[in-house]
Amino acid sequence: MSNKPGLLPKVEFLVIGIFFIGFLMWAVSKCSSTKNRYRQQAAFEAEEQARADSMERIVSDIIPLDTTIKPVNPEPKVEKERVPVLYITVDGVNMRSGPGLKNRIISRLKLYEEVEFMGEVSDSTQEIKLGENLTANEPWVKVKTLKGQQGWVYGACVDYYKHRLEGVDTE
Repeated sequence: MSNKPGLLPKVEFLVIGIFFIGFLMWAVSKCSSTKNRYRQQAAFEAEEQARADSMERIVSDIIPLDTTIKPVNPEPKVEKERVPVLYITVDGVNMRSGPGLKNRIISRLKLYEEVEFMGEVSDSTQEIKLGENLTANEPWVKVKTLKGQQGWVYGACVDYYKHRLEGVDTE
């Protein structure tokens, strides 16, 4: 027996070589087609930019650029802010010039009278005996009557709902 190499290794080498050459040709063609696509896209974008620049020059030559600022909505609709309404729950409650019993009485308010809450409440609460068996510890609330008068009322004497505070001395 002889140790001569057979024909099979040569055929394998030849097949692998042909496959490798085919792969290289395919890769080169793919790269060149991608390269051409990028060139075409760059040429298209350059052409579009040139067209846009020339249009801008034409328009600026023909129509002067108006740089004045014009409001989109010159008179915006301003909705009246909804102010919370409170109701007086004690007939004849005193509205005062400031929070506290020592402040001057401005007006006496009737039971169920509507007042607007002005968004201010005293920093502290005050304990007041309102009746024989009724003591409240509430802050003072700034309100405005429907006639436009502003002042402070005791917090226990107003509520968001119409009702009478029971057990209050109205003298």
